[in-house]
Amino acid sequence: MKYVIGVDIGGTNLKVGAVSAAGELLFRTEVPSGVKEGKDATLKKILNTIEEVRHRIKGKRLAAIGMGVPGIIDMETGTIIQSPNLNGWAGFKIKDTLADKLAWPIYIENDANAFTLGEGWVGAASGIKNFCCLTLGTGVGGGIVLDGNMWRGVNGTAGEAGHITVEPDGVPCGCGAKGCLERYVSATGLVRMAREGKDDKIAGPLLNKCGGIDGISAMTIASLAREGDPFCMELFRRLARYLGIGMADIVNLLNIEMIVIGGGLSNASDLFLGLARDEMLKRSFKVPGQHVTVVSSILGDDGGIIGAAFIALTGGSR
Repeated sequence: MKYVIGVDIGGTNLKVGAVSAAGELLFRTEVPSGVKEGKDATLKKILNTIEEVRHRIKGKRLAAIGMGVPGIIDMETGTIIQSPNLNGWAGFKIKDTLADKLAWPIYIENDANAFTLGEGWVGAASGIKNFCCLTLGTGVGGGIVLDGNMWRGVNGTAGEAGHITVEPDGVPCGCGAKGCLERYVSATGLVRMAREGKDDKIAGPLLNKCGGIDGISAMTIASLAREGDPFCMELFRRLARYLGIGMADIVNLLNIEMIVIGGGLSNASDLFLGLARDEMLKRSFKVPGQHVTVVSSILGDDGGIIGAAFIALTGGSR
């Protein structure tokens, strides 16, 4: 019996798991990705964590390793062309570097594309031919499947929904533009908006719970919002509005069947997804808007792992 390893490299966390040929997660682990410590530190963590996972699986043969990497990836060479959330990684030949240290075939894909393939394989979009996934985490990634195939575009950059402009003169983004979707609907964006509102008189409970602005986290904002805190609820209302604007653009352009929302922030989807869908319906054409289903990921935090594993199993094709 064979299995594959899926690696999900995030701006905050590194997730690695062993996955069967049927899409069953056999074992998974998660550590801080350490991207702020530099490329070498992160690569060391990747190698060590792969080794840890490999030693946990007995009686099965490791066939290949798939990796989801944030940013624009050259699929043929496994080179990172651009990555707003991996500073200093542009031009890095990650596939060749890891191939020198690992004895198994390695396949590299954009992390959001990997997540999208996972949801289409054994997740919320299983059996759906036309759909888009949005991953709301440190940044915002996107993946598009049309007629059952991943749509990568001419240069492999299709699906970068996180860089749809939702505020023309808005907050600068790591990609070099301003007002990108990911600056408003990511965990990072949520925390930024909270810090910007620190002087609001109703921000007191959040600041007190977090010990000041430096301690603010998306998790704490969500916790207080569920308790009815007006400041935190308003932050999620703002997030939902921007997400709805982005989803309306996607629906009007692609006329797809489903949008799947994943990433760490999707754990708080009860606070914003309904509002975002309402905003989408106000801004999209009536027929495509009413025929698109907006759902939370089934695979959750494991979607990137399982999608990367799917890439390894299929040799990077779909």
